[in-house]
Amino acid sequence: MALHDELAELRAEVGPHVFADPTTFRAAFDDFVAEGSASTGEVSLLVGAIAAGSLQRLTDQLAIGADPATSIAAQGDLLARDRGTSESSGARWALSVLAYAVGAVPAEVVLPRPPRPDSVSPPEHPAVASSLGSSHETKVVTPDDTTPQPPVSEATRVTSLDPPPPPPPPQAGASATRRRNPLLIGGVVVLLVVAVVVAALMALRDDGGDDGDGGDDPSADASEGGTDAEELSSVAVVEDGITAEVRLVHDGTAASVVLLLEKDGELVEVDRKPVGCPYTDTAFNAGVAYQGDLQLFWGWSYEGDGNGFGQYGAVDLDDEIIEAFDLGDDELCDEGP
Repeated sequence: MALHDELAELRAEVGPHVFADPTTFRAAFDDFVAEGSASTGEVSLLVGAIAAGSLQRLTDQLAIGADPATSIAAQGDLLARDRGTSESSGARWALSVLAYAVGAVPAEVVLPRPPRPDSVSPPEHPAVASSLGSSHETKVVTPDDTTPQPPVSEATRVTSLDPPPPPPPPQAGASATRRRNPLLIGGVVVLLVVAVVVAALMALRDDGGDDGDGGDDPSADASEGGTDAEELSSVAVVEDGITAEVRLVHDGTAASVVLLLEKDGELVEVDRKPVGCPYTDTAFNAGVAYQGDLQLFWGWSYEGDGNGFGQYGAVDLDDEIIEAFDLGDDELCDEGP
C-alpha cells in the first residue's frame, strides 16, 4: 500500500487531530504505519512539515480556493528553506502526501516519492568511521610508536606548545609601581567612558519620553498595521531566484497584505497595501495563496450567512511593490454590527 493511503487510513482510524501535533503524529505513525513504509529521512520530512506549520498553511490556502499544485510547490520551497536546504522535492512530496491524508487534495495531486538518500549514504558512513577510528588508534593506543610523525603534524604540535613571546623589558630605573600605572590609568579611562555613555543614553531616553510628537516610537505605527498587527496567513513567493513572502495581517478591523523580500539573509518588509474589506468579528478561516506568475489571492469566510470575501492581487519583485486589485462589488464586505 502506498504511504499516502496508509496515512489516510491512519486518519480514519485515529482522527484528523493526529495531524495537528508533530509529537502525536510521530507516535501514531510508529504504532499504525507498517515498518519500512518510509525511511528515517522521509518520516523527518513529514514530522517537520507539521511542526513548522507548513501543512496548516497549505490546508488554509486550499480552503479558500488556492491551486493545489501551486500551493504545494510554494509551501514546499518555504519548508525546504526553513530546514536549511535548497532541495525542495522532498518537502513538496511530504506536503502532498499529508494534504491527501487529511482529505485536502485528491490522489492525483500526490507527487511521486523522491529517491531515498538513505539507500546510498549508509555504506559510506562505516567506511569513513573505520578510517577515522584506525587513524585515532595509531596516535593514541600506541603512544610508544617511534615512527616519526609527518612534518606538518609535528610543526603543529610544537607551535601549539610554544610560549608566547615575552613582553619588552621595562625602561631602566622604572619601578614596579610605575609599571602598574598604565593599567590603573586604562581602568579609570574605561570607567569614565562607560559613565559618559550611560548618561547620554539616559538623556536620549528622557528626551524621547518628553517629546509631545511621539518621536520614533514604533507603537505610533500601530494604527497603520505596524507593530501591533496580527498575522493571519502567509505564503512564499519564489521567482527567478528572488525569495519573497506575502503576509495577510490585521490590526483590529484594518487588514493589509504585506510584501517582504529576503535581504542579507533576512526577510524585510518593503511594501504594504490595505485590502478591500474590514476584518470583522464574524471573519474566520483567513488565508493568502500564491497562484503562480506573481498572482495572489487572499480572503476569509464570514459566519452566519456562509458568504466570504476574496480579492486578487500581484507582486512586482523588481520594483518591490504589492498591488491589490479593486473588488468591483462592495456588497461582498461584511461591515459588522
